Amino acid sequence: MATSAQPHVIVVGGGIIGAAIAWHLAQHTSVTVVAEDIGGPASKASFAWLNASSVNQKFYYEFRRRSLQRWKQIHTELPDLPISWSGSINWHKPTEVLAKTEHNLTAWGYDIADMKKSQVSKQEPFFDQSTLPDRALYYPEEGAMEAHVVAQMLVANAEAQGNVKVIRATAKGLLQESGSVRGVKLASGEEISGDHVVVAAGLGINSKYLYIRQTSDGIIKAGCENPGDDPGDDPEAMAHQVFSKVRSTLVGGETIEFDYYTVGYKPTPKDGLPIIGPTGLEAVSVAVMHSGVTNAAIVGELLSKQILTGEMDPNLEHFRLDRFNE
Repeated sequence: MATSAQPHVIVVGGGIIGAAIAWHLAQHTSVTVVAEDIGGPASKASFAWLNASSVNQKFYYEFRRRSLQRWKQIHTELPDLPISWSGSINWHKPTEVLAKTEHNLTAWGYDIADMKKSQVSKQEPFFDQSTLPDRALYYPEEGAMEAHVVAQMLVANAEAQGNVKVIRATAKGLLQESGSVRGVKLASGEEISGDHVVVAAGLGINSKYLYIRQTSDGIIKAGCENPGDDPGDDPEAMAHQVFSKVRSTLVGGETIEFDYYTVGYKPTPKDGLPIIGPTGLEAVSVAVMHSGVTNAAIVGELLSKQILTGEMDPNLEHFRLDRFNE
């Protein structure tokens, strides 16, 4: 339980990042989560791939891998979280790019295997042979989660500990007094006081690449997941284009039925790297990034430590907001 000496922290945002931050903070202090909906909307629309293989900067790879390890620790502590560590297979890039990726990740110590077409077919027998590549990379330590459910469960677990209060509302601004932030103002006009505010409410952005995975309840989830794509004025038409590609890719795909589609905008900063930590305003921190699903665990751990103790993990130096001032 929190003590009177510990700060009351307001977390704005109830997606996977906000939930992970709130859960970590709640182990030590009192937290108020301000969000219209816990678990959404971006986290619900996310493909929710847990990986460290999709980046080419070593420091960012190391950060993401730390987060994978932290997720596994959290999953051990909360085994009912819908997280699957079944690995991933990747072949959407040209052969020369895959070779460079394999070289870098192997040098950095990542668990990786080069797969031939026959091996991919054996591991994923429901993919039509004609759609498979001659070469792919397999990452056995990667996984996926139902991100919105994990967010809901983390917040519920923190609530059960007695340190978290959830206010289902929209935060419209910061409360300031004599140059200091002392809380947030809701759309209703209500004011919520706090000692520190964390903004984890996302930004805005949405691949020509097809991503496919099966959810924990058997649903096939597919989509376009790279920054720069836009569903335009007819997102349903794009959804049906993706669905048609899925049907032609999978064996027996003609039996698959279209269920629903979502549009989620990835909060991707200008340089593609996370923004984590101080904002320049006293007592206000920010956490905005893609991929929030992969990074949320380590962000929650390190940012909560920074807020509560003032200690900044050296890894966070790469992700400060003030880098854009340089």
